[in-house]
Amino acid sequence: MGSDFKIHSICVVKNEGDVIGYCLKEALKWSDRIIVYDGASEDNTWDVVCSMASDRIIPWKQDGKVFQESLRAEVFNAFRAESRPGDWWCHLDADEFYVENPRAFLASVPWPYHVVWGIAVEFYLTKQDVEQSQMTGGIEEEIDRLKYYSINHSEPRFFRDRKRLVWPEDVGWPIHMGPVYPKRLLYKHYKYRSPEQIQRRLDTRRASVERGFTGWGHARESDWRQKLTDARSLKEANGGQYEYREQDLPRHLEAPAKRYLKMALHQLRIFP
Repeated sequence: MGSDFKIHSICVVKNEGDVIGYCLKEALKWSDRIIVYDGASEDNTWDVVCSMASDRIIPWKQDGKVFQESLRAEVFNAFRAESRPGDWWCHLDADEFYVENPRAFLASVPWPYHVVWGIAVEFYLTKQDVEQSQMTGGIEEEIDRLKYYSINHSEPRFFRDRKRLVWPEDVGWPIHMGPVYPKRLLYKHYKYRSPEQIQRRLDTRRASVERGFTGWGHARESDWRQKLTDARSLKEANGGQYEYREQDLPRHLEAPAKRYLKMALHQLRIFP
């Protein structure tokens, strides 16, 4: 444990012009640097990123290749020399905002735990939102109006760097990434923010699927109205408190025997 580490955030984006600036501003509160890979956005995403460029926000490149989760490996390998063992790498999406400060959380993660999962508080644009609000403010005001959520998704968000860690550029995460810490971090996920944004999101993802990407089965509708949710099927946010049951989430810990074996292999330096 300890606070002597840096956090390197990898942000792969496309057509997130409405939210990317706010994302970068918020992530700077806990990231030491944020490296942005733009998938040839057709809106103002890249312009916003470049306007915020600094020694901590790095607009790395634009590339219009078909999206794959492994694109983050390109960023990691390009900037790995500027990281050191014990630093943390973050999978940062443009529409994610952490409920608690990741830096404070990561400082409490003991060795040999090397992976931290996040729990997504999934906010939705509801039929009631569209009927009752014009949603004409800035992005902070717009997402603050979204009150209805569900929690049923969890996936890795941080991993700790080590000297022998390898991330091939054809896989979504490093090889032998490490034992998973039992506690998870909550983050708010605003994937559906406005009618215009939802339509752009659906169009962008369908185009990637047509070019060969095999994911995003949840985002293949053709019209934004198909993604509206009835508020009565969701929970309502109440002062930053979010309700969920562990049994409703994907399992993030392996069976005890496998987990202890993996921890032993890492401690013996057989795994990185």
